[in-house]
Amino acid sequence: MLTSLRHRLQSWNRKRLERHRAAREASGAQPATLGVLGIMKNEAFNIDEWVQHYLSVGAGKIFLIDNGSTDDTVRKAQNWVARGVVELVEYPERYRQRQHYWTAFNQLKIAQKCQWLVVADLDEFWFCPSGKPMPDQLKEFRDIDVIYGNWRMFGSNGHVTHPTSLRQGFTLREPHLHTHRYRKYICRTKVVKNQHSLGIHAVTGARSERTVSDNELFHLNHYPIQSLEYFQKVKMTRGDATKSSNDLVRNMAYFQHYDADCSQEDRLLADLVASGKIA
Repeated sequence: MLTSLRHRLQSWNRKRLERHRAAREASGAQPATLGVLGIMKNEAFNIDEWVQHYLSVGAGKIFLIDNGSTDDTVRKAQNWVARGVVELVEYPERYRQRQHYWTAFNQLKIAQKCQWLVVADLDEFWFCPSGKPMPDQLKEFRDIDVIYGNWRMFGSNGHVTHPTSLRQGFTLREPHLHTHRYRKYICRTKVVKNQHSLGIHAVTGARSERTVSDNELFHLNHYPIQSLEYFQKVKMTRGDATKSSNDLVRNMAYFQHYDADCSQEDRLLADLVASGKIA
């Protein structure tokens, strides 16, 4: 009797799963493997290249939070929305970056649309140095929920005016990886349980045995200052996303401090773009 009951339950469960799978396929609701979530303010210089970059490395959906832009950022973002690859929300309240992440995660139903999530600012570019799409590389992390990466910090390359391509224009960086304190992450959306999960630099509540750092299979290029034109027009004027006490931190001393250590040439991403392996 128990064996018969078990067989009936197994058959019922198998048919239930088949119905759900068929329904997902019919509705086109199969989740994208990789999503990207970013918050922005006055990023008209770079938004098109940033979106194109993440589409090229395999993102299935990009989720953008506008935090009160006063330039052409939102109009440019809407062009990508019209193409169906970006979902945009506008949260103008200042100094609430972490809270805005959680609000967008819920409002946009991100967990239902992607299995992995990159949380990246618009001056942060994740990619695989092999040129492989990120979703393909993520298949190797079957038993992992969170992957941390350290910044490769790039300087200005002496650019006064902003170059046409950020990724190809800035190729000098610090010789070492940046401090682990300011690491960033790729995580499975299933580990995002509450408003404390999505930090700016860390995922809270993930199991340590399912967490790794990997700066070989994934690179994270960070362009914190860029051209003098960009720095003075954008970074020095828009204020901070997390707290008011940081509003005046990004001054010319900040620019010179970061630029001074960028002496090592790193053309890896620039060359991948030039070759067409990354668009």
